[in-house]
Amino acid sequence: MKHSTLFIDESGKASLIDARYEDFILTGVILDDEDLRTVEGFFNYIKRKNGLDLKSPFHSYDLFEAPKTMMAQAQTKKLLTTIADFISIIPLKINIIQANKDMFKKALGAKSENDFKGDSEKKEMKEFPYRVMATELFDWFVKYLESSDSIGQIVVDSRKGGDTQLIKSLNLSKDSNPPPLITPADAKLIKERCSAICFAEKNFLSGGLEITDLISFAAFFHVRRVMNSMRNCGLPKIWLETRKNLEKGEIHKLKPVDVKKFFNIGRGEVYKALKAV
Repeated sequence: MKHSTLFIDESGKASLIDARYEDFILTGVILDDEDLRTVEGFFNYIKRKNGLDLKSPFHSYDLFEAPKTMMAQAQTKKLLTTIADFISIIPLKINIIQANKDMFKKALGAKSENDFKGDSEKKEMKEFPYRVMATELFDWFVKYLESSDSIGQIVVDSRKGGDTQLIKSLNLSKDSNPPPLITPADAKLIKERCSAICFAEKNFLSGGLEITDLISFAAFFHVRRVMNSMRNCGLPKIWLETRKNLEKGEIHKLKPVDVKKFFNIGRGEVYKALKAV
């Protein structure tokens, strides 16, 4: 039986009380094992060619944006052009979920930061975007596993707060009474076909995570409508090739109805933890 891996990375800040970014995205990339070996070899090649440490992961922010560690523009453009060409030929399956945090808070019925204070249930609400988005990626992944008769594993770029929500999402997605976004039949498939999950720390070497990190990095510039600021370094080429491989050809933007459906919030109602006692 074939083996496949879902790699997950995030861009932005998932927390609903973190005002640094209006939007948050969660990026999923599926690679079959035979293609993953090609990706691993490719990233070793570009690291050697560009004088990068073979023992250190390829982190897009450090290489292309962080003032103290970013590469020279000419080198960056050449490197990203090479990677864009590679993305154009490798059979990647990509799904990017976007959540606008103001929309998400309104859908929950939260009106201020005070709504996220108090008991543990209220405090946990601030990380809810990750839960909904991860669930959608799991459902997408298991549908691919079924169609390709594969078993799969999940590798996630570890994030404080997000890890807990992802585990909860996966457990709920396997339950006999799953969230409304997942059918009981798909929940059964997730339980049967998703055999392992790995939380990768910052120094974890994985070509699959490295390419997912870059795809998410480029997508976040697109989502924030600031891609023009990176036009001279070649990042738009990464986004162009990413878009060609996107599920349904576009980023999936969560809508209020998705949030309300997931948390069983009725019309004119608020999330259960926000209801007056």
